[in-house]
Amino acid sequence: MEKSITPAMRQYYEMKNEYSDCLLFFRMWDFYEMFDEDAHIAHRVLWIAVTSRNKNSTTPTPLAGIPYHAREKYLPILVNAWYKVAVAEQVSDPQLKGIVKREVVRVVTPATLELEWEWYKSGESSQNILLALSEKKWAYWISYLDISTNKWTTWEFKNFEETKHQLYKLWVREVVLDKELFQNEEIKEVLTKKYSLNIYYFTPSKKPKNILCSHFWVKNLEWFWIESKPLCISSSCLLLEYLQTNQKSEFDFLKNISYESFSQYMWLDESTIKNLDLVYNFSTKSSTRGTLFWILNHTKTAAWWRYLREQILQPLQNIEEITLRQDAVEQFVKHPWLLDEVWKELKYVSDIDMILNRLALNRALPRDLLNLKKSLQSVIAVCEIIKKSKNKILIDTFWI
Repeated sequence: MEKSITPAMRQYYEMKNEYSDCLLFFRMWDFYEMFDEDAHIAHRVLWIAVTSRNKNSTTPTPLAGIPYHAREKYLPILVNAWYKVAVAEQVSDPQLKGIVKREVVRVVTPATLELEWEWYKSGESSQNILLALSEKKWAYWISYLDISTNKWTTWEFKNFEETKHQLYKLWVREVVLDKELFQNEEIKEVLTKKYSLNIYYFTPSKKPKNILCSHFWVKNLEWFWIESKPLCISSSCLLLEYLQTNQKSEFDFLKNISYESFSQYMWLDESTIKNLDLVYNFSTKSSTRGTLFWILNHTKTAAWWRYLREQILQPLQNIEEITLRQDAVEQFVKHPWLLDEVWKELKYVSDIDMILNRLALNRALPRDLLNLKKSLQSVIAVCEIIKKSKNKILIDTFWI
């Protein structure tokens, strides 16, 4: 590093040292700029030109940049190429004298990409699952959060084989391990090579129970059924602190965590899911075409896309619940005009859960508010359609 380094570049290198495992989007006026090796990575992945800063120097600094308004185009490409991206914004008035103050406002990872904006399209993946994994004496504890729905769940498994079966069912975008487990090369190899997962490590606090109690504003965790399960607490705290640290937010809207037993579901192992082509076709190497999910998927909204996939991989065993579901489906089959009217309204429903998350994090765009307005109007219209039909089974099923 040269002695004549500018104050702005000094700022950049200080941030880069702190976020050394990330690509750094460094806001310079109307551009996000990347330097040194980050510039070359941007060139390879984004196909943008590499120029240089301080060209007259004996050691010019490689530079690549994108317009700030083009972030929606380029950020998903980098994240889907397995790069974490730290976004450094200007947080002081550029018109004031002196160096513009800049801060990393968040780190964007695969599971948190949709917290930036909505890009779901019907028929495409819309699950954003972040998973934390802990291990002790060959028992494994999982805590996972579907950021699309805020469903936060924790489980325990007797061995890694059971853990792998459950991992296969989940649409996991990234896995966070504590530093000790991150050094386990056997587990890392399975997660990266077999399941193609993004793996990161994080060092959580030494008092995970206190962290969770403070987050939920409770004295103990009895209500969540994990008070006597220290490693469930540990993995859940690992996930929460990793998320809070990267996103620079407290995530106060995460108000519940559930302990899952799976007793109400039929247990499907990995080989069964593969051989039946439930959600992935190994013959065509397609995640949709030729699968049971592909045949059944006529969903119009992101929420029901997620729900359908979840139900295929975790079939109900309770006869009463199955019968109630069949009765509701039967009403739409018997009254196709009713189904057609509901479908027409559902196509205007955006991913409400994700919009609400962006609102809670102060990241909502004007179009999010417009989409939320249209979605709520469509939901009200669907309720009115079902009410006017006077179909008691549907009214009771949907609590209208």
